[in-house]
Amino acid sequence: MGINMKSKKKLIIILLVGVVGLILISRTVGNIQNVLFKKKAKPAEKAALTFEEEGLPVKAFKVKKVDFKDTLPCIGSARGFKEVDLKFQVAGIIESFNFEEGEKVQEGDIISSLVQKEALIKLKYAEVELTKNQKLFELGSITPLKMEQSKLEYESAKNELDKTNIYAMSNGMLGSRIMDVGSYVTPNDKVGVFVDIDKMYAEFNIIEKDVPKVALGQKVEVFADAYPNKSFSGVVDRIAPIIEGRSKTETIKVELDNKDGLLKPGMFLRALIATYEKKDDIVIPASSLKKKENDYFVYVIHKEEPKQEAPVDKNKTKEKPKKGIWPFGKKKEAKKEEVKPEAKEKQPEFGIIEVRKLKLGYMTQDQIEVEDGLKEDDLIVTEIQEELKDKARVEIAEVQEGLV
Repeated sequence: MGINMKSKKKLIIILLVGVVGLILISRTVGNIQNVLFKKKAKPAEKAALTFEEEGLPVKAFKVKKVDFKDTLPCIGSARGFKEVDLKFQVAGIIESFNFEEGEKVQEGDIISSLVQKEALIKLKYAEVELTKNQKLFELGSITPLKMEQSKLEYESAKNELDKTNIYAMSNGMLGSRIMDVGSYVTPNDKVGVFVDIDKMYAEFNIIEKDVPKVALGQKVEVFADAYPNKSFSGVVDRIAPIIEGRSKTETIKVELDNKDGLLKPGMFLRALIATYEKKDDIVIPASSLKKKENDYFVYVIHKEEPKQEAPVDKNKTKEKPKKGIWPFGKKKEAKKEEVKPEAKEKQPEFGIIEVRKLKLGYMTQDQIEVEDGLKEDDLIVTEIQEELKDKARVEIAEVQEGLV
């Protein structure tokens, strides 16, 4: 009996130890499985977009009013406001040149003279005859008609002497000397060039395709290589009525003030002609425009309202691990960990297309003036890659503000 009781007690202890061991083993295995095979919580997956919800990515341009200005660059040269060929009115031998090339001349100065010996003799003779006839007329010895004839002969002789001189018609300078002293000349021979430099002409050649852009009175900014930090302002003063030469160009002249005498005839010039200017104008990039037959149109984007997302609970904490039952002590409680908010991604913007017809104004290669059809802050598709249909849905990939 004693042995049986001891055996039973041992059996009971063995059974109790076995049960406790099984419980501990199952709990430990369960913890290991939780650590090794516990699946991470998946973020809420976005619902797949249907075909109708997808949008073609496009670049957009935000319409703003700007000061629109277009200029036409051109090159040319400086010309005197007055460039006059110097010629004598009578034949003779050049006796003198009173000015050198480039020297300033005042109005009324004698630029050049012929040999005047014969003209001076005729004038002296006419003067003597006039004096004599004047005394005779006072004595009543000659008729009034004879007296008038003497006066005319004197004036004629004086005029013949004047023809042997070349006078400056205004302030300017001697541009060039073609004949030298001692040369025999006739009224057909050019002996030099007189230039009025108080004002200048800038002369430019406009190619045929740009001719419609140029008009009288347009403002012009002129630049000379000799004065890199200075510009000269003028207006288009003259436009040639014909297209000339093999280059098919039209000549225009721009009047410039030159009281400082900085510009010289023949100087190389560059210019910008203001062919168009308008303030507070609706202007769009040329890449935004579509043409169909004789009509022009753009794709206007009407933005969709963004969808509201469910708010994130910032106070949400991770689940505490359950306490163990190890008899020799308790497991430490897991620290409360706050869920860090994830970086918020920029939500894509979508819009609906409206095909809108436009009335256009002035056009350049890169920019188009819109007279009717758009208003400020309208959003339009730019850099169009393919044709879009009315009411098509698009994704706004980028918005350009301001013309480049």
